[in-house]
Order: sequence, then structure tokens, then C-alpha cells
Amino acid sequence: MDVIILGAGPTGLMLSNQLTRFGIDHMIIDAKSGPTDQSRALVVQARSLEIYEQLGISDKVIAGGQKNDGINFYKHGKIATSVTLIRSDEKSTPFPFLMMYEQSKNEQLLYQHLQDQGRTVKWNSRVTKISKSGTSYQLSITENGIESSVECKYLIGCDGGKSLVREFSGVEFSGGSYLNVFFVADTHIKGFSSDKLSIFLKKDGLNMLFAMKSTDHFRALGILPKPYYHQPDLPFQEVLDKMKSDMEMPLEFYDTNWHSTYRLHHKKVTVFGKDNLFLAGDAAHVHSPAGGQGMNTGLQDAYNLGWKLALVQQGIAGRKLLETYDEERNPVAEDLLHTTDRIFSAMSTEGSWYTFFRMYFIPVFIGFITSFRVVRRSAFKLLSQIGVNYKSSSLSKGKAGKIKGGLRLPYFHIDMDGRNRSIYQVIKEYSKTPFTILVYQLDIIPLQSLNKTLYTVIEIPYSIDNDKGLKRSGFSGAFMLLVRPDNYIGYIDGKVNIEAFNFYMETAYYLKNPSQVLITT
Repeated sequence: MDVIILGAGPTGLMLSNQLTRFGIDHMIIDAKSGPTDQSRALVVQARSLEIYEQLGISDKVIAGGQKNDGINFYKHGKIATSVTLIRSDEKSTPFPFLMMYEQSKNEQLLYQHLQDQGRTVKWNSRVTKISKSGTSYQLSITENGIESSVECKYLIGCDGGKSLVREFSGVEFSGGSYLNVFFVADTHIKGFSSDKLSIFLKKDGLNMLFAMKSTDHFRALGILPKPYYHQPDLPFQEVLDKMKSDMEMPLEFYDTNWHSTYRLHHKKVTVFGKDNLFLAGDAAHVHSPAGGQGMNTGLQDAYNLGWKLALVQQGIAGRKLLETYDEERNPVAEDLLHTTDRIFSAMSTEGSWYTFFRMYFIPVFIGFITSFRVVRRSAFKLLSQIGVNYKSSSLSKGKAGKIKGGLRLPYFHIDMDGRNRSIYQVIKEYSKTPFTILVYQLDIIPLQSLNKTLYTVIEIPYSIDNDKGLKRSGFSGAFMLLVRPDNYIGYIDGKVNIEAFNFYMETAYYLKNPSQVLITT
């Protein structure tokens, strides 16, 4: 087996789906008996929904989830500030909202899609030992009491915060832990309704409620009162009663499906890959639940690694392409540790300064700054992860107008073949190759001799509406750009420069047979 994925949570299942998308044979292993039945992570961000749309399953998330457009901050039982992060006229993504769609549903959806493609997971299989011989990894597996072994060239650790793959790799996993003990509960509440994330500010921390799909269904998250820190048999109804008292609202909790307590960590590996071993999701980075970033970051780790591993495994790109996985994804995890985790720390830490920050500064300051559209848009780009870019990556080259290589392809609509569709839909419909070349107001004749198994050329027709839409998105005129398999822009230029493009493809992707895959002059 060339590729083995250890861990069939959201990250591992997404990676398996991506490799399947490119026709790469692989094995995915997990000790569980199937997808988790616990809700765990809650939010699917817009960028993840865009990935789901590319797979053809975003409609199932929309049907099964709960839309959320912002945050309500409560103080003393009343709304102190209401923040709407996105307006109905926003056109930066087809999914201008936060989607409450719990981890269990994500896993079931991704697993079902995997099965629809003719693949499955090797469940009930515990890896007991990993070793390496030469360039191969050997895994000892116990499946339903039967021992066996399997060998692979590429080993991917998607096996969580206590990753066996990471432990074997010896890669440093450093960071810290929050001082508080947190609780989480899947419960129901009478006397409360909200289509926004609800944050209840209090002097010694905070509580949060996330509205789920069905009536009265909520995820409750908060700081566990200290008297309960070390109780082996936690009287959880007392915790909920304390939460109700802190919220200062006449609520009734009922039908609590499950609850748990835990300590939160903020850690990250020093490098996402070593030799032919790679780490993704919680095996590479763990965060606070602030902003619903953890699961989504893992999904996008898999999205980034999947197509690169596929091109290398297919013999199209050189092995060095895989080094750009760490180059691009490590800084994203680092940024999260310096943004959402710091905010969460300030929101949950005890002390007079933090109390002032939570109770008085946050309601006034957040309410004021989010009254400006530019701030709301920036906040949404951060939370939704549509603002994540790889501009500093070695795979990113060029500029046309305000659009640079390394940016996520802007979301815009075009009139083409008598229909109006988003550019994402156009690419999905017309392009069946790893790379897509978009051309506007330039001669495409020089591009007609390219290898049609690697590139699809799409010429955006000129019209007044198309031109306006492109300019709203940041394009100022003619351009030629290369769209990577993950819908990021690799190369962009204001003209068709065959020599420059050939050089980019050969040096960025380490193409093994340039004469077969590059454009000929």
C-alpha cells in the first residue's frame, strides 16, 4: 500500500476523500467501530463548505445544519451587544454564514461520500507499533483480536492530539494548557431561543450556547466551577444549575444527551512533515474552541495535502512539492495560536483586569467596531477562513490588479454559455484536470498546445456584467491565472507569457517530464 492514513475523524476522512477524488489507492485505519456519535466540534466554516461544494455534498450540510450569522453577548441576563458578522448583500462566498453542523454529522457525511466512491475505512483496527525500514513504514495492527502488519511509502497521522504517528516521528509538539477546567454538554433548553452564538459574560469566566438544528437543542460550553474540578462522579445537573444562575435567566435544562469535562490545550508541531510522514488536524495543532477553527483547520490541512500527494504519487510532480505542505499550513496554525487562542485566553482567565475586559470593554468595543462594514468583513474572513492565503508560498507567483498568486480564487459570478453561475461552479463543470487556467481578454491561441490531461483552459467571455463582476473582485483588466486543485491561485499575469509560465510550472511543482506536461511555444 502506497499511502496509509491513521485516524478516521474529519481530517482523515477528508484526506481519504481527496485522495479518492484523484484516484489514489490508499488505506485509512481507525480503532473506532465507526464514525463518532458525539457532536464534539460544532462549526463548519464557509471555506470548509466550499470544499464540500467541490465534493458535491454541501447541500447536505445546509439541509442538516443550523445557520448562524453572528454573536450575542449577554450580561446580567440581557443582551449587551449583538454582532452580525455578515449581511445578506455580502458576495465573498456562496456560504455567508456560520453553520452549526456537529462533528458526528461531518464524519458520517464524509464516510458516506467515501463509501459512495467505492471505498471504506478499516475500522476496529488498532495500530500497536510503527517502525521504519529504508523508505517504508511498517504498521503492526490488531483487528478484532487478529494481528497483522501492513507497509506503506507515505504515512499520514490524522490520529488526534495523542497521535501515535507524531510520537513515532519525534516531531516536537509544544505549547501550553489553559488553567481552567471546561465542561461541555449536548442538552435541551426551554425558555431560550437564538439564531446566533450566545456568549454569557461573567466575572470569573464565560458560558456559551450554540443553537443546534432541532427545537430547543443546544450545545453548552463553559468553565467548570472549581468545587467540581476533582469530583470523580460529577453531579452534572448541579453544573447546569450553576450555569443557569450565572446566566441570570429563567431557563430549564432537560434531556442532556451527554456531557464531558476536559482541559483545553494550545499546541503545535514544529514541522508538519518529516521524510514521507505527515501530520494533519489535531495531530499537528490543537486550539481553543474560539471561533470554531479547530476542525475546519484540520479539514483544510487534508485539502492542501491531498492534491499534492496525489500529483507526486501519480508521477506528475516531484517529491519536493510535498515540502510545501508544511510551508503553507504551518503558518496558518501559528496564526491561529496568536489570534483566536489569545482572545479565548483573555475571555476565560480570572483576575481583575480580565474581569474588566470581559464585562465592560468587550460589549462596548465589539459593538462599536462591528458597526463598520469593513470590520465585519474582516472578522468574517478570519472566522470563515476564506481569508487564509499562501502569498508567501513558493507555489505563488504574479499579480494582476489587486489579485496575487497565493490568494483563494475570489468568488464571483459570470455569464457563460447562456447561464449565470459562480466561477466555482464553472470550474467544477468544465474542468476535469488537476489545474485550470482562467483567461480573460487575452489571446488563448498560444495555450491550445498544452497537455490536456493536466490543464483545462476556460476563457471568460467579455460582457459588461462580467467585467463589472471581475472588477468588484479585484481584477482590473486582462489576466491569465492558474487555479490549483484546491481553488487557490498559483500563477497570475496580466498577459500570456508562455516562457514565464513554463518556468513557473517546472520550478514550483518540480514536474518530472516538462516536455510532456508544459505548454509548448
